[in-house]
Amino acid sequence: MTVAADAVGWNIMYKRLIFSGLAALLSAAPALAAGAGGVNGPFIEQKGVLEFTRTLIVRPLQAVALAQRGYDSQTIAAVQRRAADRLRPYRLKYYAKTDWSIVQIPFYSDENDMSKALMATGDYEYAVPNWRCYVNAAKKTPNDPRFSSQWQHKVMRSEEAWNLHTGTNNVTVAIVDTGVLITHEDLKAGMVKGYNSVDRKAEVDGGDVVDVHGHGTHCAGDAAALGNNGIGLVGEGWNFKIMPIRASLNGSASFDDLFNGAMWAADHGAKVVSVSFSGVDSPAVNTTGTYVKGKGGLLLWAAGNDARDLSGFSHPDTIVVGATNSSDTRAGFSAYGKGVAVFAPGEGIWSTTVDGGYGAASGTSMATPIANGVCALIWSINPSLKPKQVQTILYNNCDQIGSPSIYGHGRVNMLKAAQAAMATRTIAIDYKPATLSLLQGTYVSGNLGMVQNGTGAGYVAKSVKVNGVGESSIAKMDFKLGYSAGATESVVSSFKLSTSKGSNSTVQVFFWNFSTGRYDMIKTTPMPNDGSVFTFSHSYNASIANYLATDKTLRVAVRAFSPVGRRGEPGSPFQLTLKQGKLTANVLP
Repeated sequence: MTVAADAVGWNIMYKRLIFSGLAALLSAAPALAAGAGGVNGPFIEQKGVLEFTRTLIVRPLQAVALAQRGYDSQTIAAVQRRAADRLRPYRLKYYAKTDWSIVQIPFYSDENDMSKALMATGDYEYAVPNWRCYVNAAKKTPNDPRFSSQWQHKVMRSEEAWNLHTGTNNVTVAIVDTGVLITHEDLKAGMVKGYNSVDRKAEVDGGDVVDVHGHGTHCAGDAAALGNNGIGLVGEGWNFKIMPIRASLNGSASFDDLFNGAMWAADHGAKVVSVSFSGVDSPAVNTTGTYVKGKGGLLLWAAGNDARDLSGFSHPDTIVVGATNSSDTRAGFSAYGKGVAVFAPGEGIWSTTVDGGYGAASGTSMATPIANGVCALIWSINPSLKPKQVQTILYNNCDQIGSPSIYGHGRVNMLKAAQAAMATRTIAIDYKPATLSLLQGTYVSGNLGMVQNGTGAGYVAKSVKVNGVGESSIAKMDFKLGYSAGATESVVSSFKLSTSKGSNSTVQVFFWNFSTGRYDMIKTTPMPNDGSVFTFSHSYNASIANYLATDKTLRVAVRAFSPVGRRGEPGSPFQLTLKQGKLTANVLP
């Protein structure tokens, strides 16, 4: 694109933007019944499932529908003409076969607001997002033959989560219980040395971690049965390390031994520690959780199988877990209430058994290590996360399946948790502009090096008059990025600039959209009116794939303008000084 052609495009675009706000969508004619002919919004973006594209698919009311209202042919033609005229300034594409217009959403609006404005005219059948969609087949199914009997993975969307990350052996899961059958075929490859808290003896020193009941072996498989190994079944990750902590002589355990086992596990590298015993009400449980968190881990404790309302306490440092059934409601036996942080599948759960085989069991005892496994997956995705961050990711990405007064934050969702964890893995890379030129304005002084390094007087340009808009100056910069679009999570554009004192200017940032062949507004804000240097930063969190050329160029335009007044007063001439330009890309390592 030549500079001249680019500048012409800006003039046309800005006449459009300045004079065609959402109010114009409603002003063409008296509206028919608001929202007639379609159900619209609110539209909610789901990263990796349905994402906004800042375009809508809009279909006017068809002749048949208008005729059913009793309109004659002349009125029908007038309504359809009015609907088409309203869309014309925003239309990118038109499909005659279906009477669809693909319309660009202007910078001052979004998907929901523009759809509401269009539907309020009564002239449209629907105005819906032109969603960016993702294949539903994005699942990674392990080859474990008993996987199909584990209903919990479908509910938690485990296969889709594993498509992002399957869980690695950088995370140790501790099971404080009755011991574990460390030779079980589906557990042994992940075993690390554990501890006997009854005898206060580490396994390496002769401490016995053999399962005396069977409960602990089941819990270990619930969280961390090895995946995709062609045998048995699978926990929430495919390759977690498993730390057996035996706190029992015969199936029961004292608080003292349970707490000691949990703290030993945290002292020896366990990131997630689960205890599937009764006694959750005790304040000593949360004290233990505080200790574990201070060591860089998290403690999870079973809510109990007595169907009590646990609303009399809160454990901020211990994740209390209730149980759901295959209908995705509270299991009848599960405790509930404000003291329960999350729920997880806990009825009819297949796992490893102490005889070396496999079997089903029910209880919050099963739900707790399953939630433990979800925390382990979060940590496996980003080992640098702090315990509070993992806890927050778990809580904020549950499915709310009922009242919070019963279900707390909801039932754990492994896909959502994995997506949120992936988003935290980004690292920041700073880029300087590779090129600098003017699209509008008159060059005064300065050079690219000053803008790259933030030194000297900066790049200075006088504004020029743009008919119908005001005084304007636009600097264009190309940034050469060193990564692929698929690795990009967000970008932060940051510019230091100033305009002449008293110019009453506005500054705007645009990215060139290589898909549509036009600039998209990213951010706009008033400039200080005192002539001071202004640092303007904005984070763009959506995918920037459309804004990257094949050579990984991201083209940015920074515009300052002094608009025409309401009564037609001309914009004030000004001098734009660009002191520094920088782009920070947040990418996956």
